[in-house]
Amino acid sequence: MNPKVSILVPIYKTSTFIEKCAHSLFGQTFSDIEYIFVDDASPDDSIDKLLNVILKFPDRKKNIQIIRHKVNKGAGAAKKKAIESSTGDYITFVDSDDFIELNMIEVLYNRAIEDDADIVVADLLNEYENRTTKYYNTIVADKWINFINLLSQNKISNTLSSKLIRRTLYTLPECCVPSGLNYMEDGYVLIRMFYFAKHIVKIDQNFYHYVHSNENSITKSKIKMHFENVIQFWNSLDDFLKTNNEFEKYKQLIELPKTQTKARLMTDTHSSELRKEFYDMFRDIEMKYIFQLRKGEIIMLLLVRYKLFWLAQLFHNLLVYKNKKKI
Repeated sequence: MNPKVSILVPIYKTSTFIEKCAHSLFGQTFSDIEYIFVDDASPDDSIDKLLNVILKFPDRKKNIQIIRHKVNKGAGAAKKKAIESSTGDYITFVDSDDFIELNMIEVLYNRAIEDDADIVVADLLNEYENRTTKYYNTIVADKWINFINLLSQNKISNTLSSKLIRRTLYTLPECCVPSGLNYMEDGYVLIRMFYFAKHIVKIDQNFYHYVHSNENSITKSKIKMHFENVIQFWNSLDDFLKTNNEFEKYKQLIELPKTQTKARLMTDTHSSELRKEFYDMFRDIEMKYIFQLRKGEIIMLLLVRYKLFWLAQLFHNLLVYKNKKKI
């Protein structure tokens, strides 16, 4: 028989965090769990630390699989490999720098079975250096409202974390992570699964701890890959909506999040050259929504729009300085 749940964990440069993560996974109150770890050619001692934790949980050892990439392939490829190697009826992802409450799988799985749910969503905790904040996912009975909230990046986190999802959704060809998408890959998959899911339910508990202090995280420093992946993500979403005859219905809804994505990239990247190369990304729609952005993002987007790249770099440096002073 297949295991009831597969926990999938990509690993890359998380030596500082992986022991706490692994303890939270192997200490689960739920027993029928398969663990798939994908070592994406991590250059540090993350795997050695994982192996040491495994020794403390001998009853879990037979249900643990570690897959090693010879070269780094990126988060999307690591997640795809983990999905292909898993066999559980339900799947959840945990990033190896995060950790979860010890009863998370038990509570989410029992709710999935009780309600015959395709997706069970819980709340999560954002863990910063000096504070913890709560993020509440809003799930309602109407699946199309949930889909709209996810599309608009509003009220529902666009990550696979804190969600238990029926395996059959992951096996749909439309939900397969495309080659080269290593940023926003969770949102790519989740939007499609929300579209195809028949029943989504919510548990009002904070089970997942999303750690923001990992400087090696792919979300920290914005490089050319992030810009290229953003374009790939939104183009593929446009194509998906067109294929399902939904584009005209939702086209305007996704213009604001497109603009927000551009503003954040332009604000976060250290590279003036990237601002020059991608300044015209979503340029045709951005002015309709620019004043719905945060103040700093408005200033950055206007500077980039009018090709004041040296001023944009100075403004970026100022923001970095101010953020360091806060820390």
